[in-house]
Amino acid sequence: MTDTNPIFKPPKTRRLVSAWVVPEHADHALERVKQFEDIFDQVIFMCQHAQTDGSLPTRWPAADRRKLTAEFREMDVSVLNDYSGVAETFAELLRSPKTIPTLIANMAEECEETGADGVDIDFEHLPPTDRFAFTDFIAQLSEALHARGKMLSICTDAPSRTSRPPSGIRFLELPTLAHYADHLRPMNYDLFWPPADPAVGPTSTAPWARERMSYLAQEVPRHKLVMGLPTYSVDWDVNDPTKSRQVYDYQWIAEREKESPIGRHWCSHWDVNLIRYTDADGHAHLLWLSDAKSTKSHLETADSLDLAGVCFWCLMGDDPQIWEAVRQHFRRW
Repeated sequence: MTDTNPIFKPPKTRRLVSAWVVPEHADHALERVKQFEDIFDQVIFMCQHAQTDGSLPTRWPAADRRKLTAEFREMDVSVLNDYSGVAETFAELLRSPKTIPTLIANMAEECEETGADGVDIDFEHLPPTDRFAFTDFIAQLSEALHARGKMLSICTDAPSRTSRPPSGIRFLELPTLAHYADHLRPMNYDLFWPPADPAVGPTSTAPWARERMSYLAQEVPRHKLVMGLPTYSVDWDVNDPTKSRQVYDYQWIAEREKESPIGRHWCSHWDVNLIRYTDADGHAHLLWLSDAKSTKSHLETADSLDLAGVCFWCLMGDDPQIWEAVRQHFRRW
């Protein structure tokens, strides 16, 4: 297994470095990884929702992914296929005892078809009542993938001491899931989420993420924790919050910085940079950044907690200085 599958090799730097990839930006992802192939260990193809009959999504054709996988493999970068779902998806999958086994078999077969090294699962917002069925699904998927020398990772939330749901129960039984999965990827972003969130703050802060990861590291083996981090920023329109949005364009951000009376202002209590500017309609904006400096604070968390590595959402409009910060922080001495 260690001779054929790069996921089981040591990372290129001090920690595993990975990122999610969406089909619309696959070419950009390939170029970015080529630019920083000395640090990248893994990319994850976002294939979208599994189908309720157990079939797989077709939005990103397997043939296209197979070609990309071969190019990433030339750079010693492993690839996972990510399949997602929501409460309605999983409820339909449970209606027939044959559907989950069909889905698992299809996922394992598509790993072989595309040349992928494993599967990443991103099922979100399931009710607590599905926790046993979801854990059983993961156990079966783990057995099927490991029998083929493939790996399994799971996207998760990152609970804290104060974030328990009213029932005190989540559908993700993280310590149990960690027994079956090779990696858990707690997503440390969307702390404030435009335009839905009534508050006006950053997508992530180092103190917030550090507390969550510290808490999770008490429940899950650290060598299985890959800290999910953002490459995108959030732009809040103070006058009309409905126009607030996530920003995946570092060059656009650089233009706003030139217009700002404060430039790129470091908020030390959150370890985040802020840009204030006024748009053409006279609306005031607060633009909270995910940039190289805020990323470095998160990397210090990964080091201090001795986590397996980091995974970034995502390779789309990302600032190359973020990857340079990763290179400088994780490079071998």
